[in-house]
Order: sequence, then C-alpha cells, then structure tokens
Amino acid sequence: MRLLIVISLLLATPRLADAQFPTAVQPGTRVRVWIPETSRQEDGPNRRQLLRGTVESVDGSTLHLRVAGTVGSLAIPRTSVRRLDVSRGVSRGASMIERAAGGAIGGAIFYALLNDPRRSGEPHYRTDWQAAGVGAALGAGIGAVVGLGWPYEQWRRVIH
Repeated sequence: MRLLIVISLLLATPRLADAQFPTAVQPGTRVRVWIPETSRQEDGPNRRQLLRGTVESVDGSTLHLRVAGTVGSLAIPRTSVRRLDVSRGVSRGASMIERAAGGAIGGAIFYALLNDPRRSGEPHYRTDWQAAGVGAALGAGIGAVVGLGWPYEQWRRVIH
C-alpha cells in the first residue's frame, strides 16, 4: 500500500510542476499568451487566440493578466495556456542586427537571381557570387536602417 502511494506521488509530481507558471512570470512582467478559442478567427494562428498584457498576479495555477483597453484583469488557468512568452523589451540594437541579417539574405538572393553577366545595362556582374555579395551589402544596410528606425519588441518563450 505504501509503495502504491509513493509511486502515485512520483507520477503526480511532473503534472504538478506543469500546472505552475515559470518564475519568469512575475507581477509587472509584460507577456504574450496563446489560449485556445472555440471558433476559427480570420487572422492569427489556427484555433488559438493571442493576448498581450501585463501580469497583475499569479495565484498558483492561474495567471491574472491586465490587457490594455480593458477593465479589470483576465484570469487564465495554466491548463489553457498553449504558449507563453516574456517580453525582453524593445531593443534598437537587436532589431538592427536581425533586420540587417534578413536584409542581407534577401538582398543576396534577389541580386543573384537578377544577375545576367551578358546584359549591357546596369546592374550586371561577372558572377552570381559577386552579385550576391553586392546584394547582401545593400540589403544589410537597408535592414539596419529599418531596424534602427522601427525597433520591435523582443520575446523569450517560457512555456511551449
């Protein structure tokens, strides 16, 4: 009988841990939460609703979220959370680097595909690799400027 109780407790422990929120979810923290919805919306992930707000409190297995434009807080049980991300803030540097990398990749592909060494007009390069290098440099520059001018919020996933 004791063995059965011990085994039951050991098997229940991971479920209890799953029912709790991570320590990164504290009052005052900005989060985005995906919760299930009963009907399909036109925009967004299939069968999930995305909420962004500030954590008001965490009571065991319930998250109380304050959403801008609403009165009071929303109570979200841990079992309903499909995914939860914690904000790392808005960073011009991180936005610049990410946009520059994306711009470099896009520019390299675009210039390499458009390159025709036999063309008499500009732009034309001897090799596709040379065109890709020029496109990468140009795309990285444009991406960096966009990232500096319009930074976006960085997120870190804490519940999958």
